[in-house]
Amino acid sequence: MTDFAPTSARSTAPRRRRMPRDVPRFIVLCLLSVLFLAPVYWMISTSLKTEADTIATPVQWIPHNITLDNYREVLTSPDGNILRWTWNSLFVAAAFTVLHVALCALTAYPLARMRFPGRNAWFWFILSSLMIPGIVTLIPTYIMMLNFNWINSYHALIWPGLSGVFGVFLLRQFFMGIPRELEEAARLDGANSLQILTRIILPLSIPSLVTLAVFAFMGSWNNFLWPLYTVTDVDKMTLPVGITTFSQRYVTEYGKLMASTTLAAVPALIAYLVAQRFLEAGLSTTGLKE
Repeated sequence: MTDFAPTSARSTAPRRRRMPRDVPRFIVLCLLSVLFLAPVYWMISTSLKTEADTIATPVQWIPHNITLDNYREVLTSPDGNILRWTWNSLFVAAAFTVLHVALCALTAYPLARMRFPGRNAWFWFILSSLMIPGIVTLIPTYIMMLNFNWINSYHALIWPGLSGVFGVFLLRQFFMGIPRELEEAARLDGANSLQILTRIILPLSIPSLVTLAVFAFMGSWNNFLWPLYTVTDVDKMTLPVGITTFSQRYVTEYGKLMASTTLAAVPALIAYLVAQRFLEAGLSTTGLKE
């Protein structure tokens, strides 16, 4: 005959606590955060070191002699005008962002809301251009800029990259999730396609527009290869190209290089923090259909 333990004994027996499911995920995220933030920490710490400490052995993970001389010399260096380069990058990135978002919206709207023969075929044809590496078009685009006499000008930095396929795809997917009843009601009131786009579709698509704007701004701000070839005038250089002047042919001044890089990261970080809530909303709702 089997003996069963009393209910009181079972209730007082110690229970093994299970580890919450979120704990391993939290540990993995912490490790990944350390991995991704380590280069940022190294950049900032190096910018606060003296030039001798940047190449000292053993490596100084924590600066022994913290100094702001690198930032002071970068901002007042006669070899380059970092404030001018920052203005160039801001102007080019802002102009590129506005025009890129406008062009992508005008392209995505008919692909998402209008019905015409070959609409899906055109969309897949446009989307297939993502498989073409950007470096393939570098030389033809450069020759085009030469023919337009746009070398060493803002035009060469803004116009060539406006036709972004990713932006068209992002906005098209978001536009397809907007109820068609709103568009049909506007047409009954006499609105044309442009009015529907500007007064109904775009106001409802603020999260996706801001998301695309942040991506476009970051891409233009961090662009290095194309401005390196098309701009040789020091006064027309963008910030990523300008800070390379702190890397000389025989000697690299790591403190100044990291200080200028830290300054270059500040505007992009501010843009991301300002638009963070729109980014989350835009990326989480893109692709939902009615």
